[in-house]
Amino acid sequence: MRFRHFAVSWGTAVSPKMDKKEFDELALARGISDPDYYGAILSITDQVTLIKETDPIIVGVSGAPGSGKSTLAAMLVNVLQQVGGFRTAVLALDDFYRTREERERMAIDIHPLFAVRGVPGTHDMALLNRVIESIRAGEVTMHPVFNKAEDDRDEEWRTVEPLDVLVLEGWCLGAIPQAESSLAIPVNELEETRDPDGRWRRRVNTELASADYQWASNCDINTFLAVPDMDSVFRWRLQQEQSLSPGARVMNEAGVREFIMYYERITRAMLKDLPGRVEITLFLDKAHCLIGHH
Repeated sequence: MRFRHFAVSWGTAVSPKMDKKEFDELALARGISDPDYYGAILSITDQVTLIKETDPIIVGVSGAPGSGKSTLAAMLVNVLQQVGGFRTAVLALDDFYRTREERERMAIDIHPLFAVRGVPGTHDMALLNRVIESIRAGEVTMHPVFNKAEDDRDEEWRTVEPLDVLVLEGWCLGAIPQAESSLAIPVNELEETRDPDGRWRRRVNTELASADYQWASNCDINTFLAVPDMDSVFRWRLQQEQSLSPGARVMNEAGVREFIMYYERITRAMLKDLPGRVEITLFLDKAHCLIGHH
């Protein structure tokens, strides 16, 4: 895996093209009122400017569900376009979830828990890597769009024009497989009651260790949003669910709490491991505000 380590100067920026007022207008339009995001996002932009060469580069954004990956990625695109003049777009790991039919087949053939999207094994990583390779080559490409409210892919795919910078957003980017011994003890009720023999979590771990998953994490700059605890992940993901359109397949509180359990094992491992491995870690408090960086 390719990692560069930068000294991040919080609150300063190389480029003078976007002042605080301009940034605040963009941020407020996306529901961001935390002033520390100004320094964080412009610092990431600076690192892009420092390493940008001829070929497209990839900025990875990872973090637990509800941590704010999509918002951060969208803001990065806005700032990179306006500050650096870069052709920039977001590519989301979530859009590469396998179809509902494929996951239902996995539930029959491998383990019932694979019917639920989220963990490694429920993404089409070979397809994602083909799209990334096409973008790296400067080509026009297309990718699927996943409809979370319907829990399935849309029929129409999205076109991506040639880019200077791709912001790749995905919750488990950069995660590494766990030792076999760490898989023996369940981390929550879901694993204890529905995966008592550990068959599901071992298969998830094997998928995470695969070349396809690890290659997709091979970004030029890696940014990790570190959540304070799993309870915050639950609260933030519930808020996201409640913001879905009326009539959509919306999970209730119990559903969200179970859903988060699918992500818990890898999220806990990432919180221990990634701050020491990625270029930039943004630490969040329980109010969803930035409290520091590494």
